[in-house]
Amino acid sequence: MEDFCNLIIKKLRQDGQKKKTGLYIHYPFCRQKCSYCHFVSSVFEPDGHRRWLLAAKDEIRRLARAFNEHLLIDTVYIGGGTPSLLAPDEVAYLLASVQQSFETEIQEVSLEVNPTAEPERIKGWLQAGVSRLSFGVQSFDPAVLGILGRDYSPEQAMRLLEEAGRAGVENAGLDLMAGIPGESDLTLEVNLKALLETGPKHISVYLLEELENVPFGKVWNKAALSEEAVVRTYEAFRLKLEEAGWLQYEISNFSQPGYQCRHNLKYWRYQPFLGVGPSASSHLGNFRWTNPTGLNDWLAALTSGRGAFSEFIELSPEEEEREYLAAWLRLKEGIPLDELRLRFPGLDFPVFEMKVRELEALGLLRTENGRVMIPPDKFLISNSIICELI
Repeated sequence: MEDFCNLIIKKLRQDGQKKKTGLYIHYPFCRQKCSYCHFVSSVFEPDGHRRWLLAAKDEIRRLARAFNEHLLIDTVYIGGGTPSLLAPDEVAYLLASVQQSFETEIQEVSLEVNPTAEPERIKGWLQAGVSRLSFGVQSFDPAVLGILGRDYSPEQAMRLLEEAGRAGVENAGLDLMAGIPGESDLTLEVNLKALLETGPKHISVYLLEELENVPFGKVWNKAALSEEAVVRTYEAFRLKLEEAGWLQYEISNFSQPGYQCRHNLKYWRYQPFLGVGPSASSHLGNFRWTNPTGLNDWLAALTSGRGAFSEFIELSPEEEEREYLAAWLRLKEGIPLDELRLRFPGLDFPVFEMKVRELEALGLLRTENGRVMIPPDKFLISNSIICELI
């Protein structure tokens, strides 16, 4: 770990001033594993929970000892898994560890919340320092929830959101899924009605992905929706949300003005972030690394003193350029060309501009106000557009 840290610190020193950095904390437990989920998690067990909590604090301190001189933590995101299994005092314990270990200028602390969470915990989370709750509702259509195997009703989710409003949550987000087998013409209508009633500041609309290695893949294979049907559903969601005042700012994300997720913007604007916990990734300068996936492997790596690295990559300038372009093109605002020129002086701009013009002629890119962007109605083919460009 020391050799890796020295490489990163050398780069940070060259860059000069402290970098505003996000901190992601991965909680690896759920009450039950959802059949469509490809994120790293396992079924909750008290001893593992306790060991994770102590080790997460230890990893926060280790990262601070290595990098605090060069970083300023300004966002924290606690995701998972089901981090709403953390009691308010446990969230406070983690956030105190961050404040005590790093220099901070916290602008946002997000916590992912399952609709089965105890409503009485909400005030405690706010008091612990959480400023943004992201509720993983997935759908307000009971038929879709049944197909997804979710163990709560739309009414239960609505009651939790209403309780959040009464508790004083000013920044609530909802995660929804679209393109699910079993959707009907009423699904979009039911979801929009619930959104208008609850008024979240932020909405994410996700499509199913990476189904090859999860149990839900069998359900999908039996009743797979056509690509055209998924596109129609996504486009209907996108247009209806914008009509209702939730403005799209990223392929899957919409918000009311001023309520974009600050932490997630760091990923898409290719800004630095640190990861804590099993499978968590970090990105500083042109270095990125990922922690071991399994809880025991992560704990063993920390205990050994060698650091929780299962993968460490030093990106070449060309690799960094490609990642930068791919990340920014997920955003509706697009790539800032002035920043691109400044950050990558070695980029062959005449060739880049020629590719942009070719894709513009096909209606796949647009240039406005010094930025290159993918038109929102082409977001679902963004991967192929990005491949053509880079």
